[in-house]
Amino acid sequence: MVLILASLLLLSATTSSVIALPAAVKTSKSTGTNAPTIKELLPSSKALASWTTLAGAPGALPLSDATLKSFNIMSGVTHPVTKAPDGTLAMQATYPKGSFNPSHQPRGGFSFYAPGPDKVDLTTAREALFGYSIMFPKGFQFNKGGKLPGLYGGDDPKTALGCSGGRRDTSCFSARLMFRADGAGELYTYIPDPSFGPQFAANKKMCDIPNSHCNAKFGNSISRGAFKFTPGQWTTVSERVKLNTVGKSDGAIEIFVGGKSVINATNLVIRDSDKGRIRGMQMETFFGGGTKDWASPVDQKAFFADFSAAILKKL
Repeated sequence: MVLILASLLLLSATTSSVIALPAAVKTSKSTGTNAPTIKELLPSSKALASWTTLAGAPGALPLSDATLKSFNIMSGVTHPVTKAPDGTLAMQATYPKGSFNPSHQPRGGFSFYAPGPDKVDLTTAREALFGYSIMFPKGFQFNKGGKLPGLYGGDDPKTALGCSGGRRDTSCFSARLMFRADGAGELYTYIPDPSFGPQFAANKKMCDIPNSHCNAKFGNSISRGAFKFTPGQWTTVSERVKLNTVGKSDGAIEIFVGGKSVINATNLVIRDSDKGRIRGMQMETFFGGGTKDWASPVDQKAFFADFSAAILKKL
């Protein structure tokens, strides 16, 4: 197992602090000895309900659209389940040369939404976890970066689809990951901006986390470089979203790599209505950015495996 240095960035109501922690990156999964554990994918001991596609795990489900209950699938791209370079069964994203932002041609990556299996109804969760493994093959060219899957939600199923692509609202949210230049990783959020009203003022402190970049229109880039994707190796990432109590700033979004916390944004206002729910997984990856300087410089691929989710607390 290869260890990289990551940072645990804790945002409190008044201060930010940095604690260095190691984050695990998988060198290979072909033998099974370096496969992620459920603890790394779902780093909690208090799951009320969970599911996983991790091969060999008890009750593992097949990696498929049927399992994920995929919908709103973007046309013009595919996400076949195939073998990664080390033989692991994985969902493949293809990024043609020149592809960026899905509204442009050629299209690359994939984009769809997924509530996951019925037995784990994320709309009942106050706090949930979502984890997966990702491999960028050797030689992968990150350019300026691109989007990766994360949890999303909102006041109703349709409204929940609205917080991305420069569209921000008080009635939806998304919490995706991003890869940046040289494989730097970050949390990339659309949550209500402080400019939307005094009830969202607490969200300004998220932008005080070191190496964060925020604006009122596009997503907030949080703790850029807190972890790193290494081409040719599997990286296991997990995300915890805790909805705030309506009227309070007690929400949180936390990122884990190899089961170790590397980003923890707390004291957030993610919703301002009891209708606001976690709706599922925003299964999206592409280069960009909305301009061609973000485009994939060559034809290339990435591989996604071990999708897992859990409810930690219910509403």
